[in-house]
Amino acid sequence: MVKQESSKSISGFGFFLIAIFIVWTCILVFAASNHYHFSNFAKKNLLTYLIEQGGYRSKSIHYLRKMEEEQEKEEDFFGSIPVLAYLLEYQDELSTMQQENIVELASLFPGKNSKIILWSGASGKKAAENRLFEQSDQLITEYAKKEETESDVEKTQTDGQESEDEKTQEQSIVLFDNGSADITSDNQKIETSSTAVTDEISYDSEQDLKSNLQKIQKLTAGSSRSYLLKNFYITDSSTSIDSGIFQVKKLLSMDMTLKKKDEPQILIFHTHGASEAFADSRAGKQEDSIVGVGSVLAEILSEQYGYQVLHDKTEYDKINGQIDRNKAYNNALKGLEKTLKKYPSIDVIIDLHRDGVGNKVTRTAVVNGKKTAQVMFFNGLSRNSSGDIAYLQNDNLQGNLAFSLQLKIAAMKRFKDFTKPIYLKSYRYNMHLRKRYTLIELGNENNTVQEEKNAALPLAAVIDAVLQGTD
Repeated sequence: MVKQESSKSISGFGFFLIAIFIVWTCILVFAASNHYHFSNFAKKNLLTYLIEQGGYRSKSIHYLRKMEEEQEKEEDFFGSIPVLAYLLEYQDELSTMQQENIVELASLFPGKNSKIILWSGASGKKAAENRLFEQSDQLITEYAKKEETESDVEKTQTDGQESEDEKTQEQSIVLFDNGSADITSDNQKIETSSTAVTDEISYDSEQDLKSNLQKIQKLTAGSSRSYLLKNFYITDSSTSIDSGIFQVKKLLSMDMTLKKKDEPQILIFHTHGASEAFADSRAGKQEDSIVGVGSVLAEILSEQYGYQVLHDKTEYDKINGQIDRNKAYNNALKGLEKTLKKYPSIDVIIDLHRDGVGNKVTRTAVVNGKKTAQVMFFNGLSRNSSGDIAYLQNDNLQGNLAFSLQLKIAAMKRFKDFTKPIYLKSYRYNMHLRKRYTLIELGNENNTVQEEKNAALPLAAVIDAVLQGTD
């Protein structure tokens, strides 16, 4: 009898231990899932944002603070503003020391969770994470001292002294002048390309264009937003659609035409001029890079279509002699603002790129009887998956969208497979500067130099068709 009661007691105690174990396990799982959910959120949104937008420190801080409030985290979650300023300034130097994803988070959020230990089977990993945060804090202190020293040195420089980057940009701007006097002070001759600008363009047959024309007719007849988004766009996961800005009739009817003048009206430049070459590009030869393709496009638009074209060959992704794609858009913005101030007559801006796909896929089509790189027009929506990004205001967004859509439709009316769907992504990419601003991904790293340059002729024809309103 006593033995039976003892057995029942032990059994009850066992159930009690099991219950405690289950509850404690649930707490740990909840805490861990909540922690890593936010870590994933932070990595996806903040790290991407810092990489893309590096230089806007005050706006970045405002954005981070706003996110902090939305996530209802503790006040000290993001640390102090001076630390954030340091991180945004020296993020690239930190990234060279990062070995794992968790180190990236450590660099973004110094001191986070430094006093929290989850006593579970994952405690070893957690302790290692804490050590990484401590290391990042030490790096922050070192770089903060470096930042103060460099700031003091900068203050001693003459205010009116022009930087080497500014001089390089000025010397890199070439006017394809269509017979007028060269208006740039540093350029005495017009460079010529290896592609003859006297080539005539031929369009695909009506039979070949049948499918394209049917899509365009269905779009214009029904003005369906869903049909537009499904058949003319690719939407990146980093952004989301505001249906209010995709009004078919408005985008198709917006006036994008341009009267030709004797002043520069078209600016072609390359945010990633130093780092975008092709399968058979010769090392160190700018004419074999996307910049060389820009020279061909500029020449055709000038010689065959009569536009005054500026080609800015500045390599905005080369900073202090090193490739730095992270800060290229901020660097390009400075150059663009300077050029637009000097030449306010510019109405069209083309940021010419080639895509990077990281595989062996080649984007080609037969256009004008030649193997040609395909074109993908690109728009930044200033909008992430949660909604509009307030600090990336773009008053020219509707114009940007209308310009790229009209360019794509003009191409579809002339060439069967020349264009891919327009790509929509989250940030602004300097497109706020003009309504006729387009970012173009011309082929990818697997195309040849000749395939890229072959694309300049049909691309110029499409641009002229939209600017002159010829259907």
